[in-house]
Amino acid sequence: MLQKIREKITGWVAWTIVITIGLVFAVWGIDLSFTPRPVAAKVEGVEVPVEPVRRAYQEQVSRFQQAFRGDVPEEIAGEIRRGVIEQFVSRTLLQQRVEAQGYRIGDGALMDYIQGIEFFQVDGQFSMDAYRAALAGAGYTAPMFEAEQRSLLQVQQLQDAVVLSSFVTSDEIEQRVALQRQLREVEWVALPLERFLEEVEVTDAEVEARYAESSERWMTPETVDLSYIEVKLDELAADIAVSDERLREFYETERAREPERYSGRERRKAAHILLGPGDDAEARLEALRERLAAGEDFATLAAEVSEDPGSARAGGDLGWVERGMMVPAFEEALFALEEGTISAPVRTEFGWHLIRVDEIEKLGGTTFEEAREELLANFRRRQAEDRFYDDAEELARIAFENPGSLVPAATELGYEIRTVEGVSRAGGPGIAASPEVIAAAWSEAVRTEGENSELLELADGHAVVLRVADTHPAELRPLQDVAEQIKAELQREKAAAEARETGEQARARLAAGEPVADVAESLSADFVAGITVVRDDATVPPAVARAAFEAPAPSGDGAAVVATEGANGYFVVKVLSVTPGGIDLLRPEELQELRNQARGARASQELQSYLEDMRENADVTIFESALE
Repeated sequence: MLQKIREKITGWVAWTIVITIGLVFAVWGIDLSFTPRPVAAKVEGVEVPVEPVRRAYQEQVSRFQQAFRGDVPEEIAGEIRRGVIEQFVSRTLLQQRVEAQGYRIGDGALMDYIQGIEFFQVDGQFSMDAYRAALAGAGYTAPMFEAEQRSLLQVQQLQDAVVLSSFVTSDEIEQRVALQRQLREVEWVALPLERFLEEVEVTDAEVEARYAESSERWMTPETVDLSYIEVKLDELAADIAVSDERLREFYETERAREPERYSGRERRKAAHILLGPGDDAEARLEALRERLAAGEDFATLAAEVSEDPGSARAGGDLGWVERGMMVPAFEEALFALEEGTISAPVRTEFGWHLIRVDEIEKLGGTTFEEAREELLANFRRRQAEDRFYDDAEELARIAFENPGSLVPAATELGYEIRTVEGVSRAGGPGIAASPEVIAAAWSEAVRTEGENSELLELADGHAVVLRVADTHPAELRPLQDVAEQIKAELQREKAAAEARETGEQARARLAAGEPVADVAESLSADFVAGITVVRDDATVPPAVARAAFEAPAPSGDGAAVVATEGANGYFVVKVLSVTPGGIDLLRPEELQELRNQARGARASQELQSYLEDMRENADVTIFESALE
């Protein structure tokens, strides 16, 4: 059984350990810990908290349970656990590499990216109202969301640096074309399953025998009914009354804290003259500044003396500059100038600059009325956080001190005891869909010993304590409820066996050189003769296309003959000839697409190698037992 499960989930488990750069970095959310918690790993001295790793692990386990309708064997659970930890290790290493290599995303680039997200647009245009509403609904503040997106874009820069360096040779392209655009001339005999379904019979005795021998398949799942108390930050926040005066005070506080967001960001049209870091550079710029004050033209002087070749040709013009685009010393001087003025000499790692501001433009900004709904949501959420922490801590304490009931906690805190019924090991409705709830409900302490669970953090601002209110053991479903399903299953098995036996006869005759038409006629079967197919050909049955390209090429005068089972029948396929794909037969756009595919495949390999090398050379300690 374990081997069958392993074969079925090979790709699924592998997916959990393949790290793609585009993964969203973990948002730890509100920390419900009231004592120090263990860590899942240490990566170059940085601790990876155990809770988000545990949540990700439980989500993967829940997916397994839902997919395979059963418990996870410990060997498979261990593979999933190690894969999830490695995901978080790689995420942490990537972020460290991004920071170490100085990847930066300016405020302007960040806002351009966010404004391009369709979810925040109305009629194709960015909507601040839609943006605020979406963030508030997801429990985000703008700084939280923007910080997360900035991290993602920084990692994307790192990805691009690796991927864009990859290339493929012309020989590799030709080999890929020869293989991918290969043509195969085939013919086949088709044995539809429906034909055999009409011929087979299934007796009541056979149905009863299958029912008896596979009784575990017809069991209803064991379920439990849960009682629970939940503390939700959003519900607490909704009950908080806020006066207009208090909200305006909050607006002023936020505007002082995030001036670019509420007062608007600023960009400046700038020009500069750069001299290298020589001993006399500062003095030379002072002399140039005096000449400019006397009326000489800035653009002319920049073209003559500036050592920045890119801007010198344009009279020193740098275009529009926003904060985050230049090195700090340059930026500080630029944004301290009045419009139309020229700075004193400014020192940066590139040398000495004279900076001129030609134009100042204010962008964005949000009035109190425009920001009202977002301000209200954020104010209420912040005000509710203290109570949320207090209530969650008290709930954990009272439930621990009274392990046999939730009534004391509900009475003391004034919360309702809620219920959810029919929770199996694969989950249930409402909160029972959460991996944390499933794991707690079926734990020995809660399920067997009848205790309250520990405090569970289901999401940011959502905490739960639960207990089992009732249990419902697994039961064998009556035969009459499943008889038709069993009968159909047996009919299909018998029909498939008949089709397979007939197909093997056809395969032997075709391999011996008998014409396909004669074989098909003698078996009252359908056939197709002498057509050319391409890989993944959509004009033929999928099983035929797959078999045609899995079969070996014909050798000598003999054709290759293979038999294959499709979704609705059995096929015997004869490969008559193989023609390699020719690059000269491709349209330019097809050739470019193949080049892109080849380059993408190579880039993926190099990216994976980059990640593996980074992991191999990192100081990483994993505490797998913290998840057990």
